[in-house]
Amino acid sequence: MVQPIFKVCAAASLALTLAGAASAQEFGLYLFCRGQIETKLGAKGAHLDLALRRNSALALVQRSDVLPVGEKMGLQISQAFYSMTFEAPLRDSRLYYDWIRGALFVWDPDLQKLKTVRVSVDRQTAALEGEMIDGAGRQVARMSMRCDPRTNDTVQPPKF
Repeated sequence: MVQPIFKVCAAASLALTLAGAASAQEFGLYLFCRGQIETKLGAKGAHLDLALRRNSALALVQRSDVLPVGEKMGLQISQAFYSMTFEAPLRDSRLYYDWIRGALFVWDPDLQKLKTVRVSVDRQTAALEGEMIDGAGRQVARMSMRCDPRTNDTVQPPKF
């Protein structure tokens, strides 16, 4: 008689543990940012959509023409800012293929040297500021955007 009760308790405990783990993996804040990226050659419109997981200090690039989609960024949260860092792998290619126009192009060759991206979002104004740095520590571009913050209750489906 003791064994069936033990099995039921063990199964209930496992179910509660798995439910807690699943909810711990949810993203709680989404930032839909639009603005521009500035290099020495000029400025260009840009967008960056991020999903933030506060409990594990993780930010995920959901959609962007600035950073690779699906990449994870380290997240630090202070009273005033969400700060994120992305370390880019070194590239060995100097040319990109524009699938829309069918041509090879390079918008700004300095962006080929990109190594680190640092971004901060003001928690009061939702203003994003960021810098792109090459392997030698020189700034190659700056980002300035306005973000539209959303939560799980206000973000449009599909959700994670």
